[in-house]
Amino acid sequence: MMNKHFLYSILLGLIIVSCGEKKTEKSITPIAVKVLNITQNNGVDGRSEKFPGIIKPIKTTNISFQVAGDITELPVSLGDYVKKGQLIAAIDPSLYQAQFNANKAQVNLAKENFERINNVFQKGSIAEIRMLEAKSNYEQAQSALNAASKNLNHTNLTAPFNGYISHKFMESGHVASPGMPVVELIDLSNVQAIISLSDQEVNHYKTGSEASIYVPTLNQTFSGTLTEIAVQSESRTPVYTAKITVNNPDFLLKPGMTCTNVIENTANKATTQNFKLPVDVVSLTNEGQNFVYVVNTKNNKAQRKIVEIGKLYNDGIEIKSGLTKGDKVIISGYHKLTNNTPVKILMQ
Repeated sequence: MMNKHFLYSILLGLIIVSCGEKKTEKSITPIAVKVLNITQNNGVDGRSEKFPGIIKPIKTTNISFQVAGDITELPVSLGDYVKKGQLIAAIDPSLYQAQFNANKAQVNLAKENFERINNVFQKGSIAEIRMLEAKSNYEQAQSALNAASKNLNHTNLTAPFNGYISHKFMESGHVASPGMPVVELIDLSNVQAIISLSDQEVNHYKTGSEASIYVPTLNQTFSGTLTEIAVQSESRTPVYTAKITVNNPDFLLKPGMTCTNVIENTANKATTQNFKLPVDVVSLTNEGQNFVYVVNTKNNKAQRKIVEIGKLYNDGIEIKSGLTKGDKVIISGYHKLTNNTPVKILMQ
């Protein structure tokens, strides 16, 4: 009887120890983690790319005189807005006015001589050659007068279009020569964001594609259109220049401003959106596969998910597949995890 009691005591002890071990297994402390909810806001749009750029004017011209002379007027200043036809500068017109007057007198004399000889010719009293010579002299005098008139008009330099004076090369009192720039005029009603495309990117874009231009200095985004793509790369580099045209009615965009440009990628018509994660949350298996940990919301355990990575950005890495909207990716505490480790999500 005593042996039976002793045996029962041993069995009871084993049962208690066994229950204690099971209880210990169930009381594993969950790992505290922070998560990133996968939404559209942390995505990478597969149909667009970001490119740094700089704002430049579309229309720029150096304005110069077509005749030589001393500049007597230059009423514009750097940064002035001028309208088409407005006076920019003027040179001393006295020499050209004298030439015009002399040519006008020659025209009057040649005209009178031609009319007199032509009347005599009509009566048959003079040879035709005399009439033709008089006519030729009259026409030559008229041509010289027209040239003198143009030279006189060219003593005034006017704006060929509305724009801003962006540079002054001369001042009043300087001697101007034909073709020598006096001022630089730029039109800012429309500007262009100049970007560079690599040889791998240039065929992914087409003119006419929509684009958005973010200017950090203004903290504003503007809409534009991709209007030009170079067909030849820059010298010694596989880089192609592209231009995005932007309407600038308020003249907020100024040449030299830096910008970030997003253009539609015509080579990728997919409507699905990839996602972007911090680089360090993506790990590598022994087989060379990339994975992240997500929270299984049904049992609050870490679940390993194999993912396909894409491009590397300054603020993260692209996840091309393996995740869907609604996933909770573990972004802290992941180095303590294995598959099916209990986790506790910390409030952020």
